[in-house]
Amino acid sequence: MTLQIGDKTYYKKANGTLVPEDQVKDSDRLRDQFVLEAAEKIMDIRTQMIRVKAEILDDIEAFMQTMSESYGVKLGGEKGNLSFTSFDGRVQLKYYRNDYLTFNEGIHIAKKLIDEFLEDITKDSSRSIKQIVNSAFNLKQGRMDVKAILKLREINETDPRWVKAMQIIDESKQWNEGSRALRLYIRGKSGEMELVPMDFTSLMGEAASDYVPMDAEAVDVPEGEENPGA
Repeated sequence: MTLQIGDKTYYKKANGTLVPEDQVKDSDRLRDQFVLEAAEKIMDIRTQMIRVKAEILDDIEAFMQTMSESYGVKLGGEKGNLSFTSFDGRVQLKYYRNDYLTFNEGIHIAKKLIDEFLEDITKDSSRSIKQIVNSAFNLKQGRMDVKAILKLREINETDPRWVKAMQIIDESKQWNEGSRALRLYIRGKSGEMELVPMDFTSLMGEAASDYVPMDAEAVDVPEGEENPGA
């Protein structure tokens, strides 16, 4: 990084020290220029990828809305993955969404009711319930085990505190938006659908010619068969 102070140019070192330009070796200046130019190119691509991903996600939402209207179905709260294939079967776009379920503050109220209920239990047959509850609320990597907590609702207990706690747990559920991923597959020359890599490591040796051209002409129709596109 260079800074202009008055009529002099300085190079800034990692520890913040400013070094006059004439005291920086030519090799260091050349390396600095090379690294910064390479970084700028990569960041430009990253910015473009972020924009394109957002545009495609918007296009997917618009497409699904159009399809739902054509079938007279109202969409809402979808959490599954989607796959779209071109008419000729050569191109496939897959959309993955990683939404996850958590609880709001109500889960702490439910836990308090459960603890009060468990404190009053004296029967030996109820020890297993205590173990199940303790296991369910045991944090794993700093997060609650959502599946284990929801499974508590399957326990048949009639105590009002337990029933109320299960109701609160059910009402405390909330979906959180996770990551969104897009994967593009194109039929390769081998005839198999191949993932188009989008990272620099996978691009080593990669060439566009490895795939069937997107604008390739249709194959000739065997004699005696009707051309479906005619």
